[in-house]
Amino acid sequence: MKKAIPISIRRLYLLVRLPLQAVFLLACILLANKTAAQSEQVTVKGTVIDYASNLPLAGATVLAEGTTNGVTTDAHGAYTIDVPANAVLVFTFVGYDTEKASVNNRSTIDISLIPSLEILTQVVVVGYGEQKKTDITGSVSSLSHDAYKDQPIVTPSAALQGRIAGVSVQTVSGAPGGEVKIRVRGMNSINSSNDPLYVVDGIALFSAGLSDINVNDIESIEVLKDASATSIYGSRGSNGVVLITTKKGKADHTKIEYNSFVSFSTVRKKYDLIDAVGYAKLVNHIAGSTVFSDPDALAGTGTDWQDAIFRTSVTQSHQLSASGGTEKARYYISGYYVNQPGLVINSGQKKYAFRSNIDAKLSEKINLNVGLFVSHQQSHNTDDPGDRNISVITPAISWGPTEKIYSSPGVYNRTSSIGFPITVNPYLLAKERSNDATTNAMILNSTIKYDITDWLSYDLVLGVNANLGSSAYLYNHWISPTNPSSGQSSSQSYTLQNSNIVTFHKMFNDIHDVKLTGVVEETSSNYKSIAANGGGLTSETNGYYNLALNKTQSISSDYSNWGLLSYVGRLSYVLKDKYLFMATYRVDGSSKFQGSNKWGYFPSVAAGWRLSEESFIKELNIFTNLKLRGSYGKTGNQAVTPYSTLGLLDKSQFSYGTTTIYPGYTVGNPSNPNLKWETTVQTNVGLEMAFLNGKINVTTDYYVKNTKDLLLNKPIPLYDGGGSMLVNLGKVQNKGLEVTVNGSIIDSEKLSWTAGFNVTSYRNKVISLGGDDIINLEYLAHGLINTNIQVVKVGQPLGAFYLIPWQGVYQQNDGTHTAGEAKYEDVSGNGTIGYEDRKIVGSSTPKFLFGINNNLRYRNLELNIFIQGSEGNKVFNAVYADIAASNSTVKYPTLAAAANYWTPENTGSTFADPASANKTQIESTQFLQNGSYVRLKNISLSYSLPKDMLKFANLKLTVSAQNLLTLTHYIGFDPEITSTGLSTTGTSDAYGGLDVGAYPTAKSFSVGLQAIF
Repeated sequence: MKKAIPISIRRLYLLVRLPLQAVFLLACILLANKTAAQSEQVTVKGTVIDYASNLPLAGATVLAEGTTNGVTTDAHGAYTIDVPANAVLVFTFVGYDTEKASVNNRSTIDISLIPSLEILTQVVVVGYGEQKKTDITGSVSSLSHDAYKDQPIVTPSAALQGRIAGVSVQTVSGAPGGEVKIRVRGMNSINSSNDPLYVVDGIALFSAGLSDINVNDIESIEVLKDASATSIYGSRGSNGVVLITTKKGKADHTKIEYNSFVSFSTVRKKYDLIDAVGYAKLVNHIAGSTVFSDPDALAGTGTDWQDAIFRTSVTQSHQLSASGGTEKARYYISGYYVNQPGLVINSGQKKYAFRSNIDAKLSEKINLNVGLFVSHQQSHNTDDPGDRNISVITPAISWGPTEKIYSSPGVYNRTSSIGFPITVNPYLLAKERSNDATTNAMILNSTIKYDITDWLSYDLVLGVNANLGSSAYLYNHWISPTNPSSGQSSSQSYTLQNSNIVTFHKMFNDIHDVKLTGVVEETSSNYKSIAANGGGLTSETNGYYNLALNKTQSISSDYSNWGLLSYVGRLSYVLKDKYLFMATYRVDGSSKFQGSNKWGYFPSVAAGWRLSEESFIKELNIFTNLKLRGSYGKTGNQAVTPYSTLGLLDKSQFSYGTTTIYPGYTVGNPSNPNLKWETTVQTNVGLEMAFLNGKINVTTDYYVKNTKDLLLNKPIPLYDGGGSMLVNLGKVQNKGLEVTVNGSIIDSEKLSWTAGFNVTSYRNKVISLGGDDIINLEYLAHGLINTNIQVVKVGQPLGAFYLIPWQGVYQQNDGTHTAGEAKYEDVSGNGTIGYEDRKIVGSSTPKFLFGINNNLRYRNLELNIFIQGSEGNKVFNAVYADIAASNSTVKYPTLAAAANYWTPENTGSTFADPASANKTQIESTQFLQNGSYVRLKNISLSYSLPKDMLKFANLKLTVSAQNLLTLTHYIGFDPEITSTGLSTTGTSDAYGGLDVGAYPTAKSFSVGLQAIF
């Protein structure tokens, strides 16, 4: 029996049913009418033209809104499309504002597109202000974060590499946080730094560095290259200027964004080494005795030392940011964390960073911007000594496969059982070394802008950048059995900046655009450090935390302070939006110099002509933009240490015939009040072209840079007291051609393809050395290399190699030479082979650099392919020499190819008999290799989930690979890596292209996630 429904519920059901039926019936009628209207198709025809010129726009996209139904216009700007009668057409074209038109049963719709105001008025950050891109007369290149947004990049330098013409980025060390060498238009200085000036949100960095910056916070990077652009920075602009603008919040646009990736990295390439059997046979041959009684018994045994020290590194990166605000106050806040283990066991780095950018409109005339960035970095064993005698890398290549890691359980096999190589067990070095470093960086910038009138403003910029660093080491009884030691050091560096900027910008009679900028700036930098270390450590229990346990102790400290006072004036004048002129004058006063040499004067002038605004060019109907520009100017380099012009004392120790050591001082380098800036004079000619309404853009620059008054240490004769003195002498020239091509090949709602290509060709040459013809340089890899193999020579580029020409192997007896010996050119003609036979045989300076970037998008899929390369540079592979030829520290080669040495039955080998009486000349061209390469730097595929799939967020997933493929003739870990440029050799570009066991780079596979809420 069914239970009766209560009367109250039945009445409620009847009351609700009738209205629901009515609403349902009405909805069905409306839906039917809508469906009928949508089903009615019409054919729409029309033309799309430029609003200003009335010329047709070929290739414009016409799309039915909300669908993938679209067409493109033909050569006459005409189109035909079938759409529903009530559809809305969307008209788009590169460089123009989007237009929409409702069909409403119309069969003809003609549209005029207006050039995008954003494109026409796009501004570029320049020194102490901004400028319309169309008005720029100097050579300035821009890089947006969109160019690398889907790639697992952790440093700004990696973002720059291969993407800007005229900018060379070389990875000196592949260790986490490893050093990077960035050069803008070549190398000007021999002894001083060639690093560009880095400016973040108006604050020039001295204490903090580029590596401290969080790359995810960067909105755009501008590189100032010619004198017109860089002279605004005067004594700091000769090496180029890199301007970094960080992200800011947008009004009424709240956004929370999370970016993360995980990378799996391995060594890109390993050396092909000999196995245990082959090694044992080779040792017996070289030793001339039975070191190994039965080499064949070693089959299937042995240690792969490369596998022992290298590992798969798993890097993770996480960034969370929030931005938004109102018209009166905007904000951008981000937090960042990256954990990057090294490729070598027991090494790695962690980094934490925070940024806050606040923009506030205090009144109608006053705006305030405050930015704060802090970072904390912890590194463990990431220091790359670049020295074969203490590096982990070289022993892992040179230790024989017959050796074992442990001699007994828990006890390292510390040294080779056959006496060679003489280095320590590489696995022991990697596992037992303890070298820690901590870096805390801070950048604080604040700007108050007061708009006095609508044409006159005043900016007060106050900034601080600081670096607080500390390091500590422990050499335990495994590393140093006879003298365990420990030490600690700390340093503090602060740089203060105060810039006062007055800007006058006014238009007269609608044709005269005048902009005047005046700057008074003060910069002050302070550095101090202290270090304590000792030997004979009695207990390792406390690590490096109790230095008092060292039997012998020493302490040292350092201090420096310098200041810079600057006055700047700049005039920009634009006539009729097509005739451009700019003049800049900067005066710098530096505390590093004496007397009248404290002041340096740096002028520049530039002019441009926008030919595309001339009627005779417009009539050609070819160019969207055509601009010719030229510049000339002077910049400087004051990159010398403070007090270099003063007479200094050297610390010494004396015993006075006793057993007690007393501290003392001797006369050091003499005073030189005549020391002054290095000066660079640069001429630049540029041409900018845009075709097909901005779809194709081409920029070409040719420049010549001459740097004089080089800062060099000149030896003082012993009869005058000896030592050396820093003086101004010599001249270096750089000249080159830069070409950049960017194109939007396909641009539609469904499919897009953009491509970019840049190539840099430059030549570097030493013009003068103040009367000398050659300077011999210090050399690395002592014990393997026994004389200098690089020189600075008039007429040659920096980084020139000075080696004995190798000619192969004597195939038969020839006078005093027997078959199987290495053969060399007798350059001196004295009948013997020695260091007197060295000559210039190439340079580490490349002749060409290039980058190719492709971005393809189909619906929600995006593909990026980025190729980067270098051509024409040489690398001296000392690691290869170490393991290919018998020498004083590695008597028995481990290179597999070296086992295929010359014998009477094997006359085709390029390797001499290692048992030959005449030793192989290491300082020869046999080990100089071609460092050119083409690299698939990145390939990534991204998929954006449809917006209607997740209501709470937009998600993008990315898979990518880095350094997946490298085409090169270089036989080594990486042609890009070099041991020169590390802190152990200084930053001089006279050195370059020398691999003595630098930390290798990685091949990586990554998975990334982006979520926007």
